[in-house]
Amino acid sequence: LILPNFNILCCAIFPIYKRYKCYYNQKYKKILGTFALGAAKHFSTQRGGDRMKILTGKSILDQVAYGPLRVYHRQPFQLDFLSHLSSGDEVLRFQTAQRRAVLQLADLYDQAALVVGPQAASIFAIHAMLLEDTSFVDSILSIIQTQYTTAEYAVQVAGTSYSAAFAAMENPYMAARGADLRDISNRMIRLLLGEKIPDPLGNRPAILVSDELLPSEVLALDRKKLLGLVTWHGSVDSHTAMLLRLLNIPGLAQANISQDCDGHQAILDGFSQNLYLDPDKQLVTDMGFEAKKGRSPSRMLAAQQPG
Repeated sequence: LILPNFNILCCAIFPIYKRYKCYYNQKYKKILGTFALGAAKHFSTQRGGDRMKILTGKSILDQVAYGPLRVYHRQPFQLDFLSHLSSGDEVLRFQTAQRRAVLQLADLYDQAALVVGPQAASIFAIHAMLLEDTSFVDSILSIIQTQYTTAEYAVQVAGTSYSAAFAAMENPYMAARGADLRDISNRMIRLLLGEKIPDPLGNRPAILVSDELLPSEVLALDRKKLLGLVTWHGSVDSHTAMLLRLLNIPGLAQANISQDCDGHQAILDGFSQNLYLDPDKQLVTDMGFEAKKGRSPSRMLAAQQPG
């Protein structure tokens, strides 16, 4: 598989990521100092009750969250392989969805620029460019015209191939770009199927547990309800991780957590890179949270931003 030219476009935002990563590392470590880091280390060694489990992952942000876990069981798309339409009609369906997706991403860029700034919002401008990349588009059209498939099936096949090619790269940053390919492919497929991005949080705040969360999915969530994020896969070098840092939402990537944890209370500790599942009351109190039954969980900032 020959990588398309758009890998150059992905590289264009590498300086943006490095800038924000450096900013947050310096900001929190300078503000918190050795006292906060020592406290985090102390808490990570506390012994909990019989039920409490301590899981580890890779921290996205030095921050702490407490609340119920909400497991997002991502449902695969139900796609037809062969089309009952002509290949020309399927190409037209693809081109129509492509135009709609580019317009959506332009709106998403404007929304994101207001929340995280124009530099970070350029993620979605890059997504729009990827959707119009000649190599990517030609791959999709070739599948439609030679295998007589539906447009959505062709998008999934091409997107999976290119995403896997990026994921196989040795450079961690470039490997994380596979998530961007999955994001734009999912957007196209939803448009072709007439589906919307699902809301995994429901009507209450929670720490979301998922295989991964894509950049578009982060912006689609009610961020007042997203207390934190724990993923089985994902990467601290992903654009999702960058957005979470800018939004002050803690997260753990590559955490070995059971899918049966839905509804369990948990403390996500970004300092120690631990997730405390079913924490005892003493630990909840020590971490600065109240454990009153029925109280809505809230995200606790590790440090106040300087005015």
